[in-house]
Amino acid sequence: MLSRKYRASKDDIEETIKNGFNIQGNFVYAKVSRDKKDINTFAIIISKKTEKTSVGRHLIKRRISSALEDIVKNNEKDYLKTIVFFYKKSEKVPETSLFHKDISEILGKVL
Repeated sequence: MLSRKYRASKDDIEETIKNGFNIQGNFVYAKVSRDKKDINTFAIIISKKTEKTSVGRHLIKRRISSALEDIVKNNEKDYLKTIVFFYKKSEKVPETSLFHKDISEILGKVL
C-alpha cells in the first residue's frame, strides 16, 4: 500500500481535477497539477460508473496502488506534483503488471 506521506489531500485533488492537464494511458488516465508541490502526491479515483461493485473498485484500487508503490519505491525521480489516477472502463480487470506498465509510461510523460 502506498505510504501516507504520498497521499494527496482533498484540496489538492480538487485543484488538480479543476486545473490540471490530462495524460492518457491504456487502462488509466491521469490528471497532473500544474503547480509544484513539496513532495510527490498521488490519488486514485474509481467511479461507480466504471465499476459497479465495491469489491471490484477496491480490487482495481489495490492493483493500481501496488503498481504505483513499486514504481515510486524503485524510482528516485521527484515529480513534485499532485497526480490523480482515474480508471478507464474495460470488460475485465487488468493484471497488476499491465497497470505497472501503463503507470510508468504516464509518469515518464510527466517529466
